[in-house]
Amino acid sequence: MSVYVGSTAVGQGLETVMAQIAADTLGMPLGQVRVLHGSTPFLDEGYGAFASRSTVLGGSAVFEAANALLAKIRTAAGAQLGCAAEQVELADGCARAPDGRSLAFAELAADGLRVTTAFGNDNRLTYTYGSAAAHVAVDPGTGDVELLDCLVVEDVGRIVNPLTLHGQAIGGMVQGWAAPSWSTSFMTPTGSCWPATSPTT
Repeated sequence: MSVYVGSTAVGQGLETVMAQIAADTLGMPLGQVRVLHGSTPFLDEGYGAFASRSTVLGGSAVFEAANALLAKIRTAAGAQLGCAAEQVELADGCARAPDGRSLAFAELAADGLRVTTAFGNDNRLTYTYGSAAAHVAVDPGTGDVELLDCLVVEDVGRIVNPLTLHGQAIGGMVQGWAAPSWSTSFMTPTGSCWPATSPTT
């Protein structure tokens, strides 16, 4: 089973999460799902990773596509097994007729089973809700800042993969800490922060 997604993987575990969503929805082993991303020959349109937002939006598209594919699988299997589509039972990557005869999903591939879906949220940005607090020590003589402790709490909704979710939370915290500590900040002559997108001429 191949799943082509418009989201792009940049090390956040996109392939694993999308494969999990597809496999869980289709009721087939995770190892039988292959995820391909970031290729215009497969998809007309795609977007970046946007951290974990691709799980919310891209994952929802995969979920809808998998459900649409299940309907096509039932119809194709019913035609080959000589029963109504609604009588076909789908489990473990197989379609079974009431009399016990079955077909593997792979055997139905010749029927050209393919679906394309898109999922949008009217261009509203999708982020988790959360809070972060940091306990820091500042050396008044040098201005050096030391992070003593930090706490991050996020309301993430349904968790697809705890490990990748944890990585996203840690990555967000590290990126947030980098801005005031290790990243270079430029000031304008009037003492305000120079926007990151402004040309440094």
